[in-house]
Amino acid sequence: MSRKVRAFEEAFAPRRKEGEGALLRRDGARVLTWERTYTLLTPLFGGGVEPREADPVSVVRATEVRGQLRFWWRALRGWQAKGSLEELRRLESALFGSAGEGGASPVAVEVEVLKEGERVDIAQYGRAVQWYLGFPLRGEGEWAQVKKGVAFRLRLRFPERVGEVNLAQELEAALWAWETFGGIGARTRRGFGALLREGSRPPKEGEIREGLRRHSRQGGWPEGVPHLTPESLVRVVPLSWRELAERYQAFRQARPGGSPKSPGRSLWPEPDEVRRLTGRHVAHHAPRHPVRKFPRGQFGLPIIFHFKDKGDPPDTTLKLPEAERRASPLLFRPLAERLSVVAVLEGARFPGKRLVLEHGGRAWEVDPWLTPEEAKAIPPLRGQVDPVRAFVESL
Repeated sequence: MSRKVRAFEEAFAPRRKEGEGALLRRDGARVLTWERTYTLLTPLFGGGVEPREADPVSVVRATEVRGQLRFWWRALRGWQAKGSLEELRRLESALFGSAGEGGASPVAVEVEVLKEGERVDIAQYGRAVQWYLGFPLRGEGEWAQVKKGVAFRLRLRFPERVGEVNLAQELEAALWAWETFGGIGARTRRGFGALLREGSRPPKEGEIREGLRRHSRQGGWPEGVPHLTPESLVRVVPLSWRELAERYQAFRQARPGGSPKSPGRSLWPEPDEVRRLTGRHVAHHAPRHPVRKFPRGQFGLPIIFHFKDKGDPPDTTLKLPEAERRASPLLFRPLAERLSVVAVLEGARFPGKRLVLEHGGRAWEVDPWLTPEEAKAIPPLRGQVDPVRAFVESL
């Protein structure tokens, strides 16, 4: 028995109810124990205390699982806060604890690693997965390794109710969302560390819709909190993880050419707008795109624009004015070998309406938002002003 579980039992002093054999707290609430076993469909990236590295002691950590459940509870059950961020934090702390307020979580989380997995090179999953989904693995001239074949058992022990809160109901929602849309480790929004629960089968799109109707609501979300509702854009597509990565790469790098050796100029406006702002371009790459905006910032930030031709601009970075990173609202992960789920998280994508393009101490304020007329001038969008939705609709 782990030290955490022993401390939990001592704190809540569970006892047996005569004739039933159920553990009870002193306040009469039943103490439940849930156990689930998972294998990973895709490689695990990171997940340890050191960036880009698996944990040297346990490849899957209880604190990491708790963090995942906290995120997915917020993304599915945050409507209960009725628009108040303060109330959301209070509800979240009651479930998962809060060091700042000194409140311990009533939920004990224990992880037993069944298979540590083996270290492999990310290149074996294909160039699109390596460069477009796993680019943070690239360090100083080398790629971090990932782990495949990881399996673990999760145990949750908690009182069925605490006051007015039905913990079983709240945790079931968080687990369902994590198992359906999430994973373990880093880059889970791009499918790394995708979970497969033992004894389960891949859900159909209608079943996912039913799960969202059961656990989530349309209104009541605090501003800026990423979430999924029954009306969110969710699709189940007959594509493998590698195929989905290739579709994503083709969409993000849309060019008119028919071969890698002669791809042609980008159909997106950002390269030409970087050339305009910096005042640098090779003779045959004079800016000509009619749109002067940065719509691909909707996929997440930062974005580094790199030009290969001498004379074109040096590397420039698209970012938020006061932050380095903004997670993508787009998430996708495999459900089976040739079946994947794709979803778009709702919620405000940027604190403000503008972004910043930076290079060498200079900065330009730029716009990521398109008008319908501008969207029509960008072929991959097919008139859709939201690039993230346009990608999902293209599948």
